[in-house]
Amino acid sequence: MSKIEFRTAAVVDADEVTRCLGSAYADAMSRIEDLPDVTAGIADDIKTHRVVLAISDGIVGVIVFDQVDDAIMVFNLAVAPEAQGQGVARRLMQFAEEEAMLRKLSKLKLRTHKMMKDTIAMYRHMGWKVTDQAGSGLTMEKALAVDPD
Repeated sequence: MSKIEFRTAAVVDADEVTRCLGSAYADAMSRIEDLPDVTAGIADDIKTHRVVLAISDGIVGVIVFDQVDDAIMVFNLAVAPEAQGQGVARRLMQFAEEEAMLRKLSKLKLRTHKMMKDTIAMYRHMGWKVTDQAGSGLTMEKALAVDPD
């Protein structure tokens, strides 16, 4: 894979982002019956939230996040299979962490499906902790060291 660059998404990217999400979640969608449709509403997400893309001969990763109450909520993080294992998810997550720091917020939050074991393991490796479980969903948080000045 060639060098990976990052940029903010535009509405014109919605179809390609949808394809990336579909590719990234294909395995999970085939085996987890109650997994929500992660590709729905991407154009609206781009209009209303911060969406950052990883680009390498096309879109190979995406993160969707925004402030919700006292945290940055990561609504979606996906990396295409061909780009997995190369640090793309970690680099995308850094954009959410930087946004939290700019807003003086001390944590990130996300929800994931309890059956997405590899995803949960990746988040734990990046410092996330499970804080709640309801039904098939897990809430995870990552504490950040924020300079109060």
